[in-house]
Amino acid sequence: MGFKMRYLELKRKVKDVRMLAIQAIAEAGSGHPGASFSAAEIMGALYFHKMRHDPSRPLWDDRDYFINSKAHSAPGFYAALAVAGYIDFEEVKTLRKLGSRLQGHPVRYSELQKHHSFPGIEYSGGSEGIGLSVSIGIAIAKKSDGKRNRIYTLIGDGESNEGQIWEAAMSAPKFRLNNLVTILDRNKIQQDGFTEEIMPLDPVRDKWMAFNWNVFEVDGHKIEQLIDALNRVERLEDKPSIIIANTVKGNGIKHMANNPQWHGRAPPRKHTPILLEELQSEVMIAPSIIAGERENYEEKVRKAERGGADLIHLDVMDGKFVPNTTFFANKIRDLRKITSLPFDAHLMIEEPLKHIQDYIEARCDIITIHAEVCNEAEFLDINENLLKAGISPGVAINPDTKFPSWLYKHLDRIDVVIIMSVNPGFAGQKFIPDSLDKMAEISKELKKHNYHGYIEADGGIDATNLQQVFDAGARIMVAGNAVYGSADINSNIIQLRHKANVALERKLLEIATIKDIRNDWMKTRKHILIPLANELGIEEELHAIK
Repeated sequence: MGFKMRYLELKRKVKDVRMLAIQAIAEAGSGHPGASFSAAEIMGALYFHKMRHDPSRPLWDDRDYFINSKAHSAPGFYAALAVAGYIDFEEVKTLRKLGSRLQGHPVRYSELQKHHSFPGIEYSGGSEGIGLSVSIGIAIAKKSDGKRNRIYTLIGDGESNEGQIWEAAMSAPKFRLNNLVTILDRNKIQQDGFTEEIMPLDPVRDKWMAFNWNVFEVDGHKIEQLIDALNRVERLEDKPSIIIANTVKGNGIKHMANNPQWHGRAPPRKHTPILLEELQSEVMIAPSIIAGERENYEEKVRKAERGGADLIHLDVMDGKFVPNTTFFANKIRDLRKITSLPFDAHLMIEEPLKHIQDYIEARCDIITIHAEVCNEAEFLDINENLLKAGISPGVAINPDTKFPSWLYKHLDRIDVVIIMSVNPGFAGQKFIPDSLDKMAEISKELKKHNYHGYIEADGGIDATNLQQVFDAGARIMVAGNAVYGSADINSNIIQLRHKANVALERKLLEIATIKDIRNDWMKTRKHILIPLANELGIEEELHAIK
């Protein structure tokens, strides 16, 4: 009945949706990666957090409905249903094959269609513009019956050329359908090119407001913004709501992103291992607000958010476990009011079990405790409290600490492992080079134990060492002085992302070389590689590609 999933687990599930979808499309040699990838966070926020549904009872009367009017995003939709538990992962790879239940556009499940569909699909899509009208019919019926079901509808911006969308948009407010939530996947590309060149949709926000809808606008790849908007919608009465989710078509694969050529084009099957590596290698930048010049923490959070940070890293120091004091749960509670960015709380405190509830109530999204201050039983108590609260649990280890062997049997209950690359207690310390070998060794060992969470590097991360830290396995980068050491926060974060991109492209080229498809991969990726050619040392090689 919904999963209420913790933040990092939700991020991982969305990544799984993209990985499963691209495998299916490549295997079929057909499908729509662009639309599947732009809508991945939207479907993830709904199926893994917000919607009331139960894969074991797909026809449950009290379920919420998802109507995928943007039906060509079928590969991503099937993948989301698989990750949610409606079908096996392997069946998704039968996409568009003869006899498969997973064709190019979804078919609504019924006993008459059971060989062509499966429970969990509420709507037969294909013809553009119809899904919103179907949703209105369901919403009217449920409202008339006094039911609490919500109807969530995904529409496309190219689809919004259809007059039926706007006829439906007029009717929903007439019937006061506050149980109807439409999400517009605003990726600005349709089949033949960019929407604003084919049939301009802007000012889209003003249009929906003029049709008397509640309107919210978010970054459709920021799960926290989607969830915040979905929560706010539930508190509104008397009229329907639309969330305009600004997205990037093909998001997650750089050469597909914002590229109309990938609207309905499948990648070569031989590229699949490289594409999966790219999807698994997303880097998150987490500015640590205790770094830099002294100023109020509120302004530091705002600057990081404007600069495009993924997380806010909160170093909580008690002056006992470490020789310094920063802030505690009351300050985090105050900061929570000013941003929806996920809070990554790193508790450098003694006796964390006594204080963990304070940080749960402060609405942290990720809470990490140190292995040095708890035994296995205490860790499990803390872990259980965090999981019940829907918070991503983490464990941190100091530079001189070995990874505790007892943690290996609890890896399915840990979303992040922080490997300290400085001795904790003060901002501005220099990166410890020896931590790279330790990070790589732990990363390798965690993979052997089927760990699916994140490795986070904390301490002295900057543009000079980020690529090495990436190569060692970290995907969450805590950056203090590298972000706040100068006034241009935005440029500092861009520089860190650039270094992460260089590290990624180098890794993908290595895989392409091993797979003996280097030239073919570079040809596909050429427009991405050209700006990085000097740093990658491939100028002559790129120039030779026709």
